[in-house]
Amino acid sequence: MVDFTGLEPSAEIVRLVRDGVGGVVLFDKNVAEPAQIASLTNALQRIAADAGRPPLLISMDQEGGPVVRLRAGATHFPSAMAFGAAGSEALVASAAGITARELRAVGVQMNFAPVLDVNTNPLNPVIGVRSYGEDPERVGRLGTAAVRALEVSGVAATVKHFPGHGDTSVDSHLGLPVVEHDLRHLDRMELAPYRPVIAAGCAAVMTAHIIFRALDPERPATVSPAVLGFLRERLGFTGVLVTDSMAMDAITGYASRGEAAVQAVLAGADIILACGAHEAQQEALHAVRAAASHGRIPPGRIEDAAARVRALKERFKVGERAIVPVDEIPRRVGVPAHQVVADRAGEAAVTLVRDPERLLALGPGPVEVVDGAAGEATAVRLADALRAAGRDAVTVPAEGLAPDRGAVRVVPVGHPRRDTPETRAAAARVAHAAAAAGPLIAVATGAPYVLTEVPGRATCLAVYGDDPASLRAAARALAGLITPQGVLPVALS
Repeated sequence: MVDFTGLEPSAEIVRLVRDGVGGVVLFDKNVAEPAQIASLTNALQRIAADAGRPPLLISMDQEGGPVVRLRAGATHFPSAMAFGAAGSEALVASAAGITARELRAVGVQMNFAPVLDVNTNPLNPVIGVRSYGEDPERVGRLGTAAVRALEVSGVAATVKHFPGHGDTSVDSHLGLPVVEHDLRHLDRMELAPYRPVIAAGCAAVMTAHIIFRALDPERPATVSPAVLGFLRERLGFTGVLVTDSMAMDAITGYASRGEAAVQAVLAGADIILACGAHEAQQEALHAVRAAASHGRIPPGRIEDAAARVRALKERFKVGERAIVPVDEIPRRVGVPAHQVVADRAGEAAVTLVRDPERLLALGPGPVEVVDGAAGEATAVRLADALRAAGRDAVTVPAEGLAPDRGAVRVVPVGHPRRDTPETRAAAARVAHAAAAAGPLIAVATGAPYVLTEVPGRATCLAVYGDDPASLRAAARALAGLITPQGVLPVALS
């Protein structure tokens, strides 16, 4: 499975499809709006058909929250942690079913979601709100609801990142994390969510580029026969094993692209996610072919992997539905009824962490939304949402805040994509400056851990993302139109 750059098939992807790759993964660089994606997937499938190749398995990461590819014109659901705060399996299932139907409408048959990482490490820089929380039972329960709904609605779910990326302080995109926990701890925490999901018939599992000392002291899980064998033999998984991107630094620092791909196949991976430069993709493809032809990879290993991928394609009718009707997109993607479910999820997630000065709900007076402590343009969008909720809101810069003139200040804090000590420290500086100038409400638009850096007298609200539904829910809670009902899915110390 490979990626490429562009809104239309590039010369490189045409060559790769004709050369026999089995699938394509789409990223932001391939996406403008739903009708364009449908046209793109149709074009890719026609290239495969014209070359006499089987229908392609087309995938993307449509997790919700900060990690989505279908965005403009589609339904953007809140993050997994928002659903963790809401705690409703029914709500998770409704959102996952809609996500699946919108993906199938644009020609995508495989979703790299849901995330089953148990986010027990507050310093985790890459998972955060992508996780349902720190309780493995809740992660497994909600993850199972998502898997069942995705697959009933025609999309192969791919749970990730096995055995677990939740208790790391290193981003595997940038380095190689190492987990030192013993097997008893892994069994109780990281591995626990996989049992109900596997029992529910999950189609695919994505591996993590992480060393788990208790399972293999030397090799990342992706290239470890011990780790992937544990998934097959001890946990009973019989579906498709797909690697995380082989372009990530955690794996490129371990071995060359060709050697890493060969080792992953030998370890038990069925799909190699060969992302990155065209030359690196060709290196991986040619290395696996050479290893198979020279006997390093046994024929049975290739046949076994191919059989699993064929079975997945048959289960989800990839061949029957390879070409999708572009003219039906407006009736199937981003429709008002779907947005109602996204808004319901956002509102169910809103969590009041503390309100010592009883600032909720805001009265009719002016509201200043302070910029500079969250993601780009988050303050502007929150101010827009407050005005839509009937409050007189303006954005003000963090620098040079004047003393209170009768306005309550609202500060969105935290970054849903980059929850690092640096981003938290920057948010804390803005929050302290705003608190010194008058009454303050801090709204966590990423992982709520950042609220521990906010002055104690400030009101703190968590919405777990800066997606449109979460910001609308924050504004409605601030305006007193809804009462926060969410429960923190992670502990704040």
